Parts: sequence; C-alpha cells; structure tokens
Amino acid sequence: MAKLSLHTEIECEPISENNHKFALSRVQLDRWRSQFYATPLNRLAQNICTTSDPIRACLRQDLTSLAMPGKIQHKLEKVIKPTADGPNWLCAGLDLLRLAMKKDCELSVPYLFYWHKLERCNYVLNSVVELLERCEPLDGRTFQYLMKHLVPDGGNWQMFVNLVQKYGIMPHKCYFVSWSASRSLHLNKMLRSKLHEFSSRLHAQFTFDGDGSNLPSMVKTMAEELYKIISICLGTPPLEFSWTFKNEKKGKTYTPMSFYQSFVVPFLTLNAQICLGHDPRLSSGYQRNYRIAYACNMVDGLQQSYNNQPVEKLLQIMVASLAAGSAVWLVCDLQAIFNTKSEVLSLVTHNFEQVFSMSVGTELNKAQRLEYKETRRNTVLLLTEVIVDEMQKPLQFRTITTAAETATKKSESNTTLQGDDDEDDTETEIETAAKRKSSKAKATVINVDWLREYAFEIVIDTLFVPLDLLHAAQTQPYVELPIWDPMGALLS
Repeated sequence: MAKLSLHTEIECEPISENNHKFALSRVQLDRWRSQFYATPLNRLAQNICTTSDPIRACLRQDLTSLAMPGKIQHKLEKVIKPTADGPNWLCAGLDLLRLAMKKDCELSVPYLFYWHKLERCNYVLNSVVELLERCEPLDGRTFQYLMKHLVPDGGNWQMFVNLVQKYGIMPHKCYFVSWSASRSLHLNKMLRSKLHEFSSRLHAQFTFDGDGSNLPSMVKTMAEELYKIISICLGTPPLEFSWTFKNEKKGKTYTPMSFYQSFVVPFLTLNAQICLGHDPRLSSGYQRNYRIAYACNMVDGLQQSYNNQPVEKLLQIMVASLAAGSAVWLVCDLQAIFNTKSEVLSLVTHNFEQVFSMSVGTELNKAQRLEYKETRRNTVLLLTEVIVDEMQKPLQFRTITTAAETATKKSESNTTLQGDDDEDDTETEIETAAKRKSSKAKATVINVDWLREYAFEIVIDTLFVPLDLLHAAQTQPYVELPIWDPMGALLS
C-alpha cells in the first residue's frame, strides 16, 4: 500500500480572474512602510502612542474652554450624596426616589439587587417554557440570545419600577452589603450554569410529553433551587426593620413596602413617569410606541418600552422638567473614547487628526452608529441642572455623581446585552472594573451637542410632556422589537 507523503502537494483551484478582493502583498506592505516613515509626524505619534494610551494622547489640554456659561441656570434645590454600591441603573433609580423624599436617607441597592436576581431567574425559566410552546428552535436567534444573556446585572427603567412596586425599598443600613453583591461574577456563573441545566431539562420534558403541561411544576421546583443559591450568596432580606430618621427621637418599625408607601409614594408616582426614546433609524418612526421582547425581569412585569421622539423634543421636555425642579433619568452611551478627567462630555474633547491625521468616531451619524453597532445605550445618568441661553435653549446639563464608586470591585455588570452573536457575555473582572471606572463621575457636565449624539432615552414626569405627545404615547399600539435590538441594550 502506497504511503501518503507528508509533503504531498494539495491541488487548489486557481483564483478566478474576476475576483476583485484586495489581498495584502509584500510589495504593498513595503510601499506603506516607506510612506509611513517618510512623514516625521508619524514617527513622533508612534513614539508617543506605543508608550502611553493612544486616546489620551489625543486629549485636548484646553478643556476648560469647553465650558458654556449661559444666562440662566435651572437646578434642583435638594442635594444628596449619591448612592454608590451597585449597578448604575439601580443607584440612579434610588437617587431619583431620594430626591423626591422629604426625609432623606441612603437607600439599599443590595436589597433590590437580591430581588432582581431572583425575579430574573424565574422570568428566564418561564420565557424558556414560552419559547418551547411557540416551537422556537434551539438554534433560533431569540433562544440563543436568551441563553447567552441569562442573569446580567444590567437593567432598565421598567425593571426598576417592577422591583420597587413589588418589594418596596429600605435604608442602606438595614441590609448589609454581601461579598457577592459587589462581586457578582461567581454568583452569576453558578446561576447561569443552573439555568442552562434547567433549560435543557425543560426542553427534554417538552419533547417527551409533546406539550408543556408538566413544565410549570418543574419551573416551581427549579426556582426554589435558584432561591437557595441567591439567598446563600446575598443573604436573605429582612421582612421588617426599625428606622429612625435624623432629628427624630423615636424610631418606628417598617416593612420595605410600608417604608416606600410612607416616604416615596406621597411625593413621587412611578406610574406617572414616561419613557421617551430617540432612535433616528429609518426603521423607527417618530410618535410611535416600541417594546423590546424579553427585556424584562419579572413575570407579568413591565417590559421595556418607549415612545420614539426627535431629540429636540426631548431637550425641550428636559429643560421644562429641570426648570420645575424635577430630575431627569438619562440613558446614554458613555464611550471610553470621550471620557476625560475634566468631567466634561463634549464632541471636541479629543483631536485625533493631530495624532493620526484622520478623524475617529465622527464620520457616522447616530442612525448609522446604531445600525453598525458603533454605539449603544449602556448607562444612566441623573440630570439635576441645566444651563440655557436667553431663548431657553439648553447649552449644558449637569448631573450628580452616580454609582460607579465601586469601580475597583469585581462584578459582572454585563452592560451590553446587545453585542454580536459571537461575543462572550462573560466579562473579565478587569474589563468590568474598567467599564465602571470609565463611568465614574466623569459626566458632571454634558454639552448639548454630545447629548444629541449619544442620548437614547429619558424618563420624565408626564406633567412636563406636551398633550399631543402624551396622547400618542397612551393610544398608539406597540411595535415589538427583537431582544437583540440595540435600543434594548441593558444599562450598567
């Protein structure tokens, strides 16, 4: 028997003469190299960027000139120390409640985080059952996306409302911060492992029975096991607690719900808040309502939804709210490329042309950045101040420092939930810390031009919404967007 030589040549089909693909050749690379080193500026830029952060090298040094002193300033009278021990969306939501409370105290993020994990796990199991009953294939995009993003730390406004309206709130000192509450990576790994296992068992049972009649009882048993894991890692929240406000002589006993109803409900109605988005893609019409499939954390809870509006309309409403002393929940994209130590968000903080002789991050418009995944909603800021000109047009917004004091803690705050299908949703601890650090208090000043490009949603009281817009939001049917739509990306 003839042996196959290790050096046997394999015949390959010749490349078609009509193939117009561009392949890198040695001749081309040599030409580029010569042209590169023929420019002294390229050598200087190379020396700088190979030994330091290339984006920081492009940072303008005259950032103080970015200030836009206006004629009129509107800001909230109440000043609070921002909440800083968990995901931004929970911290910003609780700070919004605190600004409305007449008696202030720091509220517990770990308390809501506990219920978010438990409710999300239960929601995922029920969603798997729903997809099986709809005959969604295992390799279908919806099922695969759900399996990839099971229990992220991220959330949205509707998730926050779901948690508060069902479980209430409590002071920070009444529920300790567990190790896993600030370092959720390992907890999330265990929960993901069990949810993958349970999803497989649900699928096997559905295939065996031919229907989903036995699945609800299985979900109940599975949810109990997940409850055990979460309670062991995060600690079981107290059913009631005693609390004494500053300047009070005698404390009272509250449940989380009675505390919420006593100190928040009389001054702020969560159901009176409305979500207004800005999605300029041609596929998303203005004045229409949109809902993101499976962007929820609770069975029978609110799903992420918004009414799409032009950005100028959002700016007008934001000014009206802040002028009346009401804070604004702002969902935006805090890209690292625009982060600076000056605490200013502006489109002109960097000069890439000076270093690279080309523009970076400015050639695509907002719609194109959404379509090509150059941008996404990834965090929330709580706006408390606006500077306007004589015509009441906004120039700059300001925000209190939000949650990212935990930048150095190890957590898996999966902020994307929108990335490519081949992206790994498990962030390294270093990557997560970097993301949190990038959002740490560096957006105290937001130029309105930056906001037009990187703001995607606001939550605001309906009192400040024009009647025609409010009517559209309350009467228009909802268009459902798929779970992977960029407007459904969860917030850190």
